Amino acid sequence: LSEMGMQLAAAGQDLADLDGLLLKAPGSGQGAKTLLTIINDVQSKIGSVRTQLAGALKAADRVEVGVLPAAQQATFTRGRSTIAQAITAIDQFVALVPIVTEVLGGNGARTYLIEQVNPAELRPGGGFLGTYSVLRADHGTLQLIKSGDAVDLSLPRRSIGQAGYVTAPGPIRELTGNYSWVFFDSNFSPDFPSNAASGEFFAQPHLGFHVDGVISIDYYAVARMIALTGPIGVPGFGITLTGDNLVPLIVQNDINAYTDARANAIHKAILAAVAGPLLSRIVTLQPGLWPNLLGALNDLAASRHLQAYFNNADVEKAIDQYGWSGIQKVASAADYMMEVEANLGSTKANYFVTRHYAVDLTRSGDTLHHTVTVDIYDNMAYEYRPYEYYHAYIRMYVNAKSSSYSSNLVPPRYANPAPPAGTQVLDGWMNIHGYGHDKLVVFQWDTPWQATGRGQEQIYWQKQPGTTTDKVDVTWNDGNGHTYKVSGDLSQDRVITLAPTAVTLTQGQIGTAQLPNLSLG
Repeated sequence: LSEMGMQLAAAGQDLADLDGLLLKAPGSGQGAKTLLTIINDVQSKIGSVRTQLAGALKAADRVEVGVLPAAQQATFTRGRSTIAQAITAIDQFVALVPIVTEVLGGNGARTYLIEQVNPAELRPGGGFLGTYSVLRADHGTLQLIKSGDAVDLSLPRRSIGQAGYVTAPGPIRELTGNYSWVFFDSNFSPDFPSNAASGEFFAQPHLGFHVDGVISIDYYAVARMIALTGPIGVPGFGITLTGDNLVPLIVQNDINAYTDARANAIHKAILAAVAGPLLSRIVTLQPGLWPNLLGALNDLAASRHLQAYFNNADVEKAIDQYGWSGIQKVASAADYMMEVEANLGSTKANYFVTRHYAVDLTRSGDTLHHTVTVDIYDNMAYEYRPYEYYHAYIRMYVNAKSSSYSSNLVPPRYANPAPPAGTQVLDGWMNIHGYGHDKLVVFQWDTPWQATGRGQEQIYWQKQPGTTTDKVDVTWNDGNGHTYKVSGDLSQDRVITLAPTAVTLTQGQIGTAQLPNLSLG
């Protein structure tokens, strides 16, 4: 016990000092330091602390707890557990260092393409890819080096037979004819690594330099960051952007831009005003606010308003573990579904569109029958005619073992790219007007009943990027005359669990990035 105490005394103050470097309170003067600088400061001192803690744990393991006074046994046990937790946090930090170093350009300058998508014109990757920025990380310093209209990375648009022509996915081809697939339509996959690869392919020849990764954010993500960092003014227009007014301002001026040149100017000015100042504020956040920032980013990743891809395999693996990668999570589930919509009518109807999912699941022997009815309701005002309609290409991805599948959608003229391994796809078109019209889209399919030893089966339901909080009702018919129901929303991925006497709807993967707590507190 004496040896353990001496080792802890040596390590305790050092740990508190190191934790303070990471999480020093606002106003402490640390804001000018980059995250990479602070991490390097911590890394240079943490090895000796771990050695001291390992010595303390080794000494603790030699203590016979039973010979301690009864009143001290619980205290000792908690103390030993705390030492082990501190060692784990140090190991997590050490593993995090090379990832952060690579991302922040500690191994040389790295360049990232930021795709700024508009979910009012929904696409499988979160929204129409309207604008972009390019971010350079160089030894911990982040710099916005370029911003612009996505059209700039898409023209000239080649025709079939011309050099540089790329065949578009079938549904886009139905609308564009013999014109090439281009950058602003590149986020057509529900799987973000695929979208990132397409975005890099189209963007790099226009940018003229190598891209090391792609990050997609929509205006809900930008609004959350402004709420965290404070209001931003729009020069020349007398507008101050806040977390509350950003989204309505963007959408309203985007809609009015069809007929109002000033609205178009305001829309572009808002987008231009946000990127630079917001980045500057984020990179100079004082360390005491970093946990708040990571918490916000985790929430945005879980709700798929933020997605990230890095060409470095080690970084991408970590990003996926944190839940930020936007991959299709087919492999993690015995049963799986994901409904994905693409607004290919060039309207901003999705800001006014809501969905109500009715999921009916019925067991019949060794088969589970799925009926998913999506009530899509467009409440875009009559005054916006003729731009209030919703012309959508819709896909439902289901498990590859599915059979007897059908939908009431209008079949596409050209085949869509093959679905990801482990899935099949039901797809087609629908069209509705606004001002209160709706459409019931119905998907049906069967899968083998794949219950666990406890008689439960789970379905992983993945949320589309760019949508918000659509309502969900699930009905479970167990095949023995019993019916169970549960309600919720699709604000993030969900897991439906079918049990012998109940059905539950719980959260799927969440964002888990965090700064390790390097203390004994």
